[in-house]
Amino acid sequence: MRKILVIIDMQNWFFRSEERREKLSELIESINVLIEVAKNKKIPIFQVLTIHKANKSTWNIVMKKHNFSALLEGSDEAKLLPEIKFDDNQEVVIKTRQSTFIRTDFEERLRNKNIDTLILAGVFTHGCVGRTAIDAYERDFNVILAKDASFSHMKEQEKSMLEVIEEEQEQLILYNEEIIEYLNNTF
Repeated sequence: MRKILVIIDMQNWFFRSEERREKLSELIESINVLIEVAKNKKIPIFQVLTIHKANKSTWNIVMKKHNFSALLEGSDEAKLLPEIKFDDNQEVVIKTRQSTFIRTDFEERLRNKNIDTLILAGVFTHGCVGRTAIDAYERDFNVILAKDASFSHMKEQEKSMLEVIEEEQEQLILYNEEIIEYLNNTF
């Protein structure tokens, strides 16, 4: 199996309130551990960023309905958190919807690298991370959701999303320690 680490939406805007920053330092630390493990094992790393154009051409229905702009190109709110270990070897995917697969070349890039397993981390488990997991399954990719490297401030929605991923789709939800053990046993 060929794996990839996918870090989703670790951008300033997603941590704009206290409840969203609740476990931010632990989240960053857990993601950075996975980045180091991936580097050591030569696992490709993708940083996924949500970025919109000011001209509204990429805005979703809710943004247009309320004339609400967010995550605009070049803005501070759209920048990757500086504490996340990022280097030029990591590929960047720009998305404008919750799932990384929607309106991007993400699937094509995975297929070109013969990837069959995605290790997902980032925010939010109930939203972009979870929807990417569901869409990965629908495209016949295996998913490992990194439990301590993902976060949601909406606990009931997160619980429901995790149930779908784990129970209905029979994908893995593992803690970092379990992911490292899994990778050590499959390399």
